[in-house]
Amino acid sequence: MPGFVHVLDPYHGIQRGWDSADEALRHIEEVIQLEGPHTIAAFILESVTGTNGILVPPDGYMQGLRALCDKYNILLICDEVMCGFGRTGEWFAVNHWNVVPDIMTVGKGVGGGFPLAGVVSTDKLTSSKPWSNPSFSSSSYGGNPLASAAGLAALEIILKEDLVKNADRVGAVMLTELMHLKEKYRAVGEVRGRGLLLGIELVEDRQTRKPLDKAITRDLYMECLRRGLVSMTYSPTIRINPPLVISEETARAGLAILDEALGAVLRRHGRD
Repeated sequence: MPGFVHVLDPYHGIQRGWDSADEALRHIEEVIQLEGPHTIAAFILESVTGTNGILVPPDGYMQGLRALCDKYNILLICDEVMCGFGRTGEWFAVNHWNVVPDIMTVGKGVGGGFPLAGVVSTDKLTSSKPWSNPSFSSSSYGGNPLASAAGLAALEIILKEDLVKNADRVGAVMLTELMHLKEKYRAVGEVRGRGLLLGIELVEDRQTRKPLDKAITRDLYMECLRRGLVSMTYSPTIRINPPLVISEETARAGLAILDEALGAVLRRHGRD
């Protein structure tokens, strides 16, 4: 394929593979073919990275990227599959920086558990070639009525129960509690995130940031299970992404179990 699609790697990289991202990239390929080789057609990135460790871009980063794309006529594509629909305490993570992407991929939260994904763009782009070409944006599974009904129901619940605000409020409480873990345990190297998209780094040493041995984190996972908590503690990079409906009481109870389990495991491995 001629030209370049820059898969932005601002904070350790990006993983892709969602159908919505594939659709967005298909559009980019067509743009490149029209504009010729050696063209940077687009930047694509997760607004807040998920699988790679809940990494939040620094202040000014997204605004600077938007300005750079505008200057050189480059499309800005934000992957909001994991961080969209209220997860970070805003409807979409890019809202934290008042940035409007040219294309946005969505999924997961939009279906409330039902497999549903989509590509959102501007009228200008979708009404222009090549996107407006007959059948260009068609899909054998597009417009599924059951998926559409599930998506509508999920959106109605998010609005009715004010779950975006709940994610912001409960997430702030959880972030504060996680910061206490960092003060308490030397193995907690970093705590970060927005809303109910939170992450913890477990390290051998805070200076070198060497990840904690996976034998220890697997032990932590089992210890959490024994205490009644299912969590992604099997890796040195822990992701905490509870449902948007979680209450403050439940969130505090879960973090209390994590605190107890972490203390027990670190003592067992001589890391307290």
